[in-house]
Amino acid sequence: MAKYTAEMVGDDEKDQEILECLKTLLNIRAGTQPADRDLGISWKCLDHPGETAESLFLIELEEKVERYEPRAEIQEVTFENLSDGRLKPHIVFQRRYV
Repeated sequence: MAKYTAEMVGDDEKDQEILECLKTLLNIRAGTQPADRDLGISWKCLDHPGETAESLFLIELEEKVERYEPRAEIQEVTFENLSDGRLKPHIVFQRRYV
């Protein structure tokens, strides 16, 4: 089972390109890229209890999307409580028009 789901509002070629970049960002564990230790998402926050985990994840996600994929913004994040006690984020992005 995936540890998250991500989708993009809009389905033109540019939206899908941005979504692929966002999925790459979400799939990189923070601290693992030698040239940029900040690249990626730290999933450790989801080990915390409920609302704390959600808040820490939202902060992490907002900071990383703004820094690494400024063409997108977060439209909505919901969390699913899995049977093993983990949280699974469901993230909806939209293209940022400047």
